[in-house]
Amino acid sequence: MKKVAAGIDDLADVYDRFRIGYASDVYDALFDYGVSPGARVLDLGCGTGLVAAEMARRGTHVVGLDVSQAMLDRARVRLPQGDFRLGRAESLPFDDAVFDAGLSAQSFHWFVLPRALDELVRVVRAGGVVGVWWKGLMRGDGMRSIREEVAREIGLAPPPDLLSAGFAAFESSALVDRRLRVIPWQVTLPVENFLGYERSRARSRDAYGDRLGEYMERLTQRLGGSSEISLFYTHLLYLGRVPAARS
Repeated sequence: MKKVAAGIDDLADVYDRFRIGYASDVYDALFDYGVSPGARVLDLGCGTGLVAAEMARRGTHVVGLDVSQAMLDRARVRLPQGDFRLGRAESLPFDDAVFDAGLSAQSFHWFVLPRALDELVRVVRAGGVVGVWWKGLMRGDGMRSIREEVAREIGLAPPPDLLSAGFAAFESSALVDRRLRVIPWQVTLPVENFLGYERSRARSRDAYGDRLGEYMERLTQRLGGSSEISLFYTHLLYLGRVPAARS
């Protein structure tokens, strides 16, 4: 875990500058499902506070937890009134049933499963909401295709989709009323912001290693002459409720 934290610490600056967050429809879906203003919410793997800031804007009381101190430092700048704490998903530093909802965005692939999900369920009250989601470029999206082509041109294998093996821990969890929401999102970014985002992808760094610079140089050349780029994302939002009776 210390090795993971150190690696994420190194990415805190580019995360803070270039991560764009998530579609408003994701947050609407959470509130439609049962999160409400005034709720006490845990943001697990909170990073630089993108989700915490939006949930606070919508009237919830957010506690953010992350393994990276550098990420938490930036979250506190983004949301000065926020409550941000250092800790591990697999051993949450909270009592049972103290939150109305537990959320985690683009983080669960870092955690040990099913332990982390069990812990998230533990700290949410009976009837409370658990929401876990990821976003990724749609299959067929032009930028996704360019990204994969550039990797292959230099003899590298693009990293697989985060959920290429599914999310079995969710299906086998204690949660009830489990649902999967698929939420599309189109955004337009300056090319330089997209390239900054690409540099912030820990999975690119891990997949390409010491050839990441070569990959980024080739990608920058490929996008030369463009000022903006449209991206077509899909969010996979997993929703469930904590049962009244726990085994």
